[in-house]
Amino acid sequence: MAVHRSHPHESAALHVTGAAKYTGDLSDQKGLLHCWPVLSPHAHARVLNLDTLRAEQAEGVHKVLTAGDVPGQNNVGPVRHDEPLFPETVLYHSQPVCWVVAESEDQARAACDLILVEYEVLEPILGIRQALEQGSFHTETARMRRGEPELALERSEYVLTGALDIGGQDHFYLETHAAQAYLDENEQMVVNSSTQHPSETQTIVAEVLGVPFSAVTVQSLRMGGGFG
Repeated sequence: MAVHRSHPHESAALHVTGAAKYTGDLSDQKGLLHCWPVLSPHAHARVLNLDTLRAEQAEGVHKVLTAGDVPGQNNVGPVRHDEPLFPETVLYHSQPVCWVVAESEDQARAACDLILVEYEVLEPILGIRQALEQGSFHTETARMRRGEPELALERSEYVLTGALDIGGQDHFYLETHAAQAYLDENEQMVVNSSTQHPSETQTIVAEVLGVPFSAVTVQSLRMGGGFG
């Protein structure tokens, strides 16, 4: 590598010509089935009943996946195991409650509209103050203390008080979220995923399927963005 000399990105030509393949571009493979989720319209609710009969009878539909189809752990939380793949209690708006598997994406999406979900709507917690009042925390509280803040405030000539609210943020790059999974000739699960953390994805897939980590291979063609 030389100073003052331009070095093109190894995939630059593929990117600018549109020839670069991403996970979502693998959806045209022969025999591939497509999954689409049924999303909760509520931010907090109990799932009382799922009526999937009409969807299962729809054209092109192979399966409606629910919690009863999980052979391993019904959980996909990467750090804290608090995110069920198929929840009994909805914890956020548009959380998936079941998935339709069909021969095309259009068929899967259409079948989702045929599924009847009975909810018991619960009161959601929609702000920091409300969460504090109800003692709702994502994890154990952590306290850091340095010096004597109370004494410092007493001795200060001026003390300013106030509140600052900042909206939530989500890392959301240009590439659409996608994953592809299939069994290879050795009955190994192979997953192509738009992920920065293939080993984490491997762990989650293996735990959901109830198989050893060595039975799952995860690869990422390339990513359409990254945040650290």
